[in-house]
Amino acid sequence: MSTSSALKDARPCWTLPTRNLRRSRCQIAATKPKVPTSAHPRHGVITAAAKQEYVAPSSRVGSTELARLELLSTVVPDVLLSQSLQQVEAPKAATSSRSVLAGIMGNPQSRYKFAVEQARFYDKCNLEVGADKTSCQVDKALVNVGAMFLETVLGRVSTEVDPRIAHDADKLLARGRQLVAMYQEVGVDKERVLLRMPATWAAIQAGKQLEAEGIACHLVLVYSFVQGAAAAQNGISVVQPNVGRLHDWYNRHPGMIRDPNAPREMSAMAKAGYGDSEINPGLLLVEKVYNYCQKHHGGRTKVMASGLRNKAEALALAGCDFLVMGPKVLTAMATAATLDGYNTGLSAAEDMPGSVEPRLSPSLAQLADFLPLELETVDEESFDDYLDMPGRELLQEGIQRLIDDANR
Repeated sequence: MSTSSALKDARPCWTLPTRNLRRSRCQIAATKPKVPTSAHPRHGVITAAAKQEYVAPSSRVGSTELARLELLSTVVPDVLLSQSLQQVEAPKAATSSRSVLAGIMGNPQSRYKFAVEQARFYDKCNLEVGADKTSCQVDKALVNVGAMFLETVLGRVSTEVDPRIAHDADKLLARGRQLVAMYQEVGVDKERVLLRMPATWAAIQAGKQLEAEGIACHLVLVYSFVQGAAAAQNGISVVQPNVGRLHDWYNRHPGMIRDPNAPREMSAMAKAGYGDSEINPGLLLVEKVYNYCQKHHGGRTKVMASGLRNKAEALALAGCDFLVMGPKVLTAMATAATLDGYNTGLSAAEDMPGSVEPRLSPSLAQLADFLPLELETVDEESFDDYLDMPGRELLQEGIQRLIDDANR
């Protein structure tokens, strides 16, 4: 499978099917009275000159913010699927990681616990010894749980590659292939699997080869533009910037300029420590990476924004490929009505107050400007040079958290 076809499958695979609430064409034809027909003045085709019937003002409310947002972006619920997957209606994606395994083993009632325990008896792992045997068994447990998730999930399962080898491209490549082979042994095709890796230079290089083999990759811990640019240049399927963690880093470092492109006075205030609560570097990063992927790589690399703390952040990224939202934000948006589609009896307005408008789109991305330096091909040296302070620190911290999960 080519890289381009793998990417095309990413979004449809994670999109909920719409329900067909209309009657069939035959049912409509059987009940609809015959009316005169006339030629369409522009196209010359025969159209029905149906009588317009009076429709009373609708009593239904406008749609919710969540419903409107889902027309622009694929919303992925951020829940601990190991414990609450069965409570989520038609989830679009799942993650099988070491932290998820820990949650399963800590819950005696988990229906997934048996899948983890069975990994100890996997024949191929018993051919290994020591740490290699343990790593093999953990990989098998991830696959067993991931395969169970796919019984409910409509799309893909993102499966974690051992974070302890995040800086070794050869080992990442070998372990990624091994995970896919394990999935295929239990009847799961590689088109339903994403390999989840930290966005290191080694992972990007391993991902480039895996994508060439038809294995889609999902890079997490993206905190710097150069990570997203390098991923797009190497054909990675999905990159995941974390809005909340990047915003938190800047809050801990009030002297850092949040937006170099902001007016000089605002930058001076931020540098002096006053800051500006309206400037969220996490949102700016998602917007910049999205625009770059769309304008310069045809949108083949999808952007998944996570770490959204409130509905204002989600609405600010309306139109992004994927938005990962926790239960608190989902509930807030699902209970917030808009006036979109509300029938006043005079008109069914689409531009009334409360509309959820796209903030990101392929057309808007074409208007984005980039510095010549940002459009250069990224190599290992420039990757290290342009991985700014927050990107470098947060990437290292994130990898260490994943390693702690693995060791535990």
